[in-house]
This record gives sequence, structure tokens and C-alpha cells, in this order.
Amino acid sequence: MRVAVFSDVHGNLTALESVLAGIASEHVDSEVFAGDLCLLGPRPAECLARLQAWEGIALYGNTDEFVLGRQQPPEQVQELAAWTAAQLSVEQLAWLESLPFGRRFQVTAEPDDGLLVVHANPVDVNQLIYPSERMQEARYGRVVQADEELTPMLKGVQAAVLAFGHIHVPSIRQWRDMQLVNISSVSMPGDEDGRAKYGLFTWHEGLWSFERRFVAYPVEEERGALVRNKPPRWEFLVEQIDEFGFVPQRI
Repeated sequence: MRVAVFSDVHGNLTALESVLAGIASEHVDSEVFAGDLCLLGPRPAECLARLQAWEGIALYGNTDEFVLGRQQPPEQVQELAAWTAAQLSVEQLAWLESLPFGRRFQVTAEPDDGLLVVHANPVDVNQLIYPSERMQEARYGRVVQADEELTPMLKGVQAAVLAFGHIHVPSIRQWRDMQLVNISSVSMPGDEDGRAKYGLFTWHEGLWSFERRFVAYPVEEERGALVRNKPPRWEFLVEQIDEFGFVPQRI
């Protein structure tokens, strides 16, 4: 079994199309989108329509809940969340509302052999799973989240691999017998690499293996869409693209 997983499109149609084209060139059995589809980009309706026409499995994330009004968005994106919701049709909002929380891939009768895909963690779409303690020290200068702090989110979860996004930093963290794989994001990277990213999980000879893919895309197309569609804070987003070559996620 081979499963492609991508996450965190954030209204970036150009990057989404590039990732879907990349996945189409792979030989996979299933494709999963792990949430955060519309908010923060200039073409939310187009991104949603693209995934509606896609034959894969879509999950919801925290910013999807902001758009749907199921969570109160942070103050700095409240206007953008309202604008995003207004771009979507009633039918599109209903489709977004219908998305499930997670998806499990089971290849044997043993639950501990499974691959579980969620947006952020197995409990909710909000709490963060940071990279390994060693990577935290390198990135943040300290351990932000010790291994034992993961217990409330992960205790009782039966899976060999947990795949997720939410924090847009590619990483693999071992927690007890479970591998925690952050597949990173299609848009708004949290590392210094502006390319879109997705992951491939392969079950072979009793084990899951993981490969990460990096996809370059024409960022100037998204910049042009921001200028044309002018969502709230578009000037700031354009400034970020001009400075960094992409809009970074800051966590």
C-alpha cells in the first residue's frame, strides 16, 4: 500500500495544482488532504472546487473551522476568515462542513500497524506537535515540548505512524513505538524552503516507510492573484512574498 498525504493549502491554488500534479506522477493507492484548505490565500473557492473534483480523501483543520464559524479565529485573521467564508457558495460551505477529522489506513489485523492521518494531533485540530526535542533546541534554542508532554494527546492511540501538518515544518519525531511524521505544508512554509511539500507512506514487508517530496511552483502567480482579488491584508502578504519569496508561517 502507498498513500500520498498533503496538508495546509491555505487558499494557494498554484501550489495546490503543482502538488496534485506531482502526486499524479506517483503510483499511489490513496491520496489524503489533511486540512486547512481555504483561509489565508486569495483563491479559497477555487481551491475548494479543485478538491471537490479530486478523487482523494479530504479532512478538516483548524482554519477550516474558523471559516465555518465553529471556532473563533484569532483577531488578526477575523476579517480574512469572514471574507473567505463569503467567497464560498452554500454548497461549498456544506462540503467543508462534512469533512471528517481523520483517516486510518489498516494493512493488517493489528491496530498498532496502522497509519493514522489527522490535521494536528489525534485529539483536536489545535494543539501542536513540535519536532523532536533535539530539533526544537536547534530551531528555538530550547525544548518547547518535552516528550512526556505528548502523553495526553497520544496515549491510547494505536498506530505505527501518525501523519499530520498544522506546524509547517517538516520533521519526524519518535514517541515510544509510534513515528510522528509532520508532512509540512503546501503553502506558507515554516522552514526556510519555499517549495510546496507532500509525503508518501509505503507499507512494505511489515513496515511503513516515508518519503518527502518538494515541489517548486510559480509564486508570482499567487502574488498576482493577491493583487487582483485583494483579500484583507493582501498588501502585507504581497510584502512577505517580495521579501522572502513566499509567505512564511511563524510559530
